[in-house]
Formats: sequence, C-alpha cells, structure tokens
Amino acid sequence: MSHTRKLLLCAACANELKYVHDGSISTLKTGFATPINSNIDVLITGVGIFQTAYHLTRALSGCEYELALTAGIAGDYDGDRTLCQLFSVQKTAFADCGFETGGGGFQPIAGSKFLDGNQPPFQSGYIINDMADTIALPMATVNTVSRTCTEPNHVNKLLKQFPADLETMESASFSYVCAMRHVPHAEIRCTSNHIVPKQQEKWLLDDALRTLGAYVDVILEDFY
Repeated sequence: MSHTRKLLLCAACANELKYVHDGSISTLKTGFATPINSNIDVLITGVGIFQTAYHLTRALSGCEYELALTAGIAGDYDGDRTLCQLFSVQKTAFADCGFETGGGGFQPIAGSKFLDGNQPPFQSGYIINDMADTIALPMATVNTVSRTCTEPNHVNKLLKQFPADLETMESASFSYVCAMRHVPHAEIRCTSNHIVPKQQEKWLLDDALRTLGAYVDVILEDFY
C-alpha cells in the first residue's frame, strides 16, 4: 500500500456526484482515485460489474482506506413509491449471473455447484454491506444486473427469485470487491425512476442527484 486515507468515495458515473462537494467531481475521469483533500479520494468506477470490479480493485490495491462508500441513483421496483428517496443498501445479489435451466428456470451462480451460496462473502446468495446500519437511512435490498429490463414478466420473474427494493448495475460488484479485500463498505442510493413501466420522460434524475449530493455532503463533513 502506498498511502492511507480515511474514505474512498465511489460512483459509477462522475455525473452522479455533480452536486457533491464543489461540483468539481463531475469532471473526474473514470478509473483513477483522485484526492479532494488529505482524507478523501474519489473513484469513478465506470458503469457495470466489470468496470467496477477492475477499477475498484486497482484503487484498493494502491491505498488503504478506513471506509469505501459508493453513491448513486437506482431504479425502484415499487411503482407506487415516491421517487427521490434515499436508501442505505443492506444487501445485494448478482441477480442475473448464472445459468438458464429447463422450463424457463434460472440458477444463480452463487448457490450452484460452482459456488456455495454461503461461501464468504456470500450469505444465502447475497453480499452484506457491513457498514449499512451506520447510515441513518431506510435499508434496501438491491438486485445487481448486467442487463436492465422493463418488460413486466421478466421483472416479476426476477423478483420472485430475488425479492428486492431497488435495481442497479454495480452494487454487488462493489460489495464483493470490498468484502474480499476486507475493506469496510457502505452504499447510498437515491431513486430516480421506477423500473416498470419504462417512461424516460418521468425520470426525476436531476432531483435525485440533488438529493443524493446534499446527503453525501453531510457525510463528507466528518472527513474534512
């Protein structure tokens, strides 16, 4: 390890942190941990499981952090819930990583003959964020997917096997890397859209980002 810092703040896209700090984070490039003060580095991991896994592993290999925190938007499975709600992610699963089986079934890799669903860091196929309860927000379960889908039958099938509150494309990858490297970690998500139906014009993206940014700034005050 080349140095030690208190916090690694992560996001999939720099735009997700556009209202954090002084706004300069939104100009950061993907893949490089950048200091914003002597205690905080910011890492833009890139969208999706594989970019998050690579860039986060590289960042954690170069520095020792007391806490890794990722923040971003999420889709909400509950179509009746008001958007722009903040959640602390308690647990997450690689919900579409596995094998199709006969009769339209699906076998997740975590829980198959290839990977015990209770082999650390998994617990019944989920990864637990060990610092989730230190954040004063409602807890959420998140499905991490490689392909977003808004077709109702697909979504219902996914939720039957993996009951969840929210959907993202990075959560399980972030949690897996942090857990495997024994880095305390937490995740904050703000809902910007409902998963079904897909109505891009009804996304509250900027409102969600403002809500997220204001909350992350409160957390950062402890690290200045």
